[in-house]
Amino acid sequence: MTAESKRQAVCGKYDIIIGRNIYNQNLRDYCYTPYKDGKYYSDCSSSISYAYKEAGYGFGILNTAGMYTSYKLTTVDADIADGIPDTSRLRPGDMLLFAGTDASRPEKIGHVEMYCGNGIICGHGSGNPSYKDLVAYCKSRYNSWAIGGWRKGLVCVRRYIQDDVAQQPEPVKKSGWEKDSDGWRFYLGNTGEPVRNSWYLDTDGKWYWFNAAGIMVTNVWYQYNGDWYYMGEDGAMVKGLKYIDGKFYYLDQNGRMATKEITFKPDNNGALQYPGIVA
Repeated sequence: MTAESKRQAVCGKYDIIIGRNIYNQNLRDYCYTPYKDGKYYSDCSSSISYAYKEAGYGFGILNTAGMYTSYKLTTVDADIADGIPDTSRLRPGDMLLFAGTDASRPEKIGHVEMYCGNGIICGHGSGNPSYKDLVAYCKSRYNSWAIGGWRKGLVCVRRYIQDDVAQQPEPVKKSGWEKDSDGWRFYLGNTGEPVRNSWYLDTDGKWYWFNAAGIMVTNVWYQYNGDWYYMGEDGAMVKGLKYIDGKFYYLDQNGRMATKEITFKPDNNGALQYPGIVA
């Protein structure tokens, strides 16, 4: 098999857990084998490690520090600038290692996402695995600061499946936003398939939800991991105070509907600031 075929096999295995697995470090090995409760669990590093293993190209079930130090992986000269790598130097399956909050880890590594091709990454945060726009996500991480005073941006890119001697051009596949008679879809350039049953972070910095048919949902409440979110007319997750069906709702900065009493505080100019939640 070519390197490209191997990489696509890995990405295909990761596609299986998108929107399915639940974040749990203690149960991280139940990534493709269900736990006794019938559910699947993983974390950011185990989800990628197991995707490689399921595709037949395992390098070991590593944590993020192990991915950084493993002799089996090589470091990609990704020309990282302001937290964003040169995507022309990346290959599907490459592991993007980001700084976290623990200063004791090598280079403060604390999170990993996998490149899928055509500017898309996939990874496992505290919720379910999802797809994101690489540039938007890297900007968001680069502009986030750990309590210790360092950026939580991209540190390096590591690779397991190396290029063939003569790299063949990738076939043209659907990529990006496309509207049909059913509505808007977002096609992943690595597979040519639309995002389904998953959140997607776009270049505009907004989150969108796509149903099982791959259609972007609009003007609807959506419950995710016990919290309620509202997807607006343009499909983007709503934040702040919103008048919906004759009632006012407050969606916090993560888009979650407030269910407890909230208080608004004006600043020196009288503008209302983010509310505090009353316990």
